[in-house]
Amino acid sequence: MSLLTRRALGVRSIASVLAASAGSAAIAKSAEAQVPSPATMSSKVTIGGKTIAYRGVASEIILPTKAGAPGATVFSAAYLAQGADPAKRPVTFLFNGGPGGATIALREGLAPRLTVNADTADGFAFADNPHSLLDVSDLVFVDPPGVGYSRFLTPGAEREFWGVEEDATAMAAFIRQWLVDNGRLASPKFLVGESYAGVRVGFVAEALAADAQPIRMNGVVLVSPSTATRGRAPLAGPADPAVRALPSQAAAAWFHKKGAYGDRTVEAVAADAHRFSSGPYAQALAKGDAIPPAEADKIAEQVSRYTGFPLADIKASGLKVPTDRFVRELLSETGERIGGSDARAKAPRSLTDTRKAPYDDPSTSPYTLTYDLTKAVEGLFREEFGYRPASDYIRLSYPANEQWNHKVARGPVSMPLMFKDLMAQDPKMRVILMLGYYDLTIPYAGPMEEYLAADLAQGRFTHEVYPAGHAVFSNAASRAQATDALRAFYRSAL
Repeated sequence: MSLLTRRALGVRSIASVLAASAGSAAIAKSAEAQVPSPATMSSKVTIGGKTIAYRGVASEIILPTKAGAPGATVFSAAYLAQGADPAKRPVTFLFNGGPGGATIALREGLAPRLTVNADTADGFAFADNPHSLLDVSDLVFVDPPGVGYSRFLTPGAEREFWGVEEDATAMAAFIRQWLVDNGRLASPKFLVGESYAGVRVGFVAEALAADAQPIRMNGVVLVSPSTATRGRAPLAGPADPAVRALPSQAAAAWFHKKGAYGDRTVEAVAADAHRFSSGPYAQALAKGDAIPPAEADKIAEQVSRYTGFPLADIKASGLKVPTDRFVRELLSETGERIGGSDARAKAPRSLTDTRKAPYDDPSTSPYTLTYDLTKAVEGLFREEFGYRPASDYIRLSYPANEQWNHKVARGPVSMPLMFKDLMAQDPKMRVILMLGYYDLTIPYAGPMEEYLAADLAQGRFTHEVYPAGHAVFSNAASRAQATDALRAFYRSAL
C-alpha cells in the first residue's frame, strides 16, 4: 500500500474541508467582517541585470473547522510578476518551520524587498533584494494559523490546526484555494520548506496529490529540513546524534580558529570530519564501554583535533562533545557563546543567558540586527503594502510549539521515503536539498545521509551544502550562490 493510499487513514481530504466551508456560507459570510481587506502594492526589482515589475498582495483566507464554522485565517504575502502568462509562470509556496514559526526567514531571504540594518530612528530600512527568486517564480509566503497575522476565529480551534496532519490539511486547503482564487491551477507549482517545514511540505504535497482533483508539484525545495515525524528512527547510520553533529562542529571550530585544521578550507575540513564520523567514529561509539582503551584514546584525540575541545573533556564525556556544551564552551576563554542556527555568530554569555530560547542563540535577530525584526516586518506590510491587520504579528508561537500534535495515524514517517514514494507516483517531480555547514540545529550530515540513503529517483534529486547556517538564504554571503542553484533547479524542473 503506497503512502498516498495510507494517507486516507489519517488526514481529511481537501475536498471535505472545502465542502464544509461551502455548507456554512452564512457563517463564513459573518466572519468576513473580521478579515482585513487585501492590500496591494506595485514596484520593480532588478535581478541579474533584468528589471521585473511586480505586484505584491497581502491577504488572509478563512479556513473552516470540522463543524464548518470559521476556524482560522491564513495570512500570505504574494509577489507576482506583471505581464506573465499565468499558465506558464511558476508559483512557489514557501513555509518556515518551528512548528509555530512564521514564514519570515525565507521571506527575508527570497522576497524582492527586505528589511535591513540602517542608520534611522528605528534602526531599519526597506531595500530591494537583487537575489530574490522572483525572476523565475511568483512567490507566496504563507503563515500557518496562529503565527504571523494568521488568527483563530473560533475558541478552541487551535487543536484542529496544530499538528502534523492537521497542519497539512489546512495548508493544502489554503494552496488549493489560493490557486483557484488567482486562476493559477495550470501554473507550474513548487514548495519550499525550511526546518520543520521539511515535514510540512512533504505532507502537503502528499495531500494535494491524493485529492480527488490532484495538484502535483513540479519541484520541492528542502532547506535544512527535519527528516522524520517524531518517533521515527534514522534511515542511515547510527542514531547517536554526536556522529552527525561532528562535521558541523568541525566547521564551527575551523571558523573560530579552533582545532588543528586552520590551514584547510571549511569544505575540506567538513568532508574529512564526515568521513571520520561516519566511519571510525561511529564504529567506536557503537562499542560503548567495550571499546579498547588504546582505540578510545585515538578516537578522542581525533575528535579533539576537529572540535578544539580538550582531550580530557572528550574522554570524560564518552568520546562525545554534546552540542549544548559545544556552543557554550568553544569560546569559554572569552566568555562567549556561539550560535546554534549559525555557528559563526557569537555573543557574551552574560547576555545570551538572560534570554529565552530561541533568542538565547547569538545567530538570532536580537544579536545580528540593529532593530526589532517584528516591528520592521509589521512596518513593511503597513507602509509598503498598506495592510491593516486585525492583530499583532507573531514571529514564534510558543503555545503552538508546545501543543503541537506530533502523532500521525499511520505511525512515524520518514520524509525521504515519503518523497521517494511521491516521486515514483509523479515522474516529473524533482527535489533539491539545501544545507549549511554551520548549522548546529539540524547538522547537515543528518539530512544529507537520510536522503542519500533513501535513493530518490536518479537525475531528479540533488543536494548541496553551503557556507551558511540553518537559514541558508538569510546569509548574505551564501545567498547569491544558493539562489543561483535554485534557478538551475527550476530550469530542470520545467
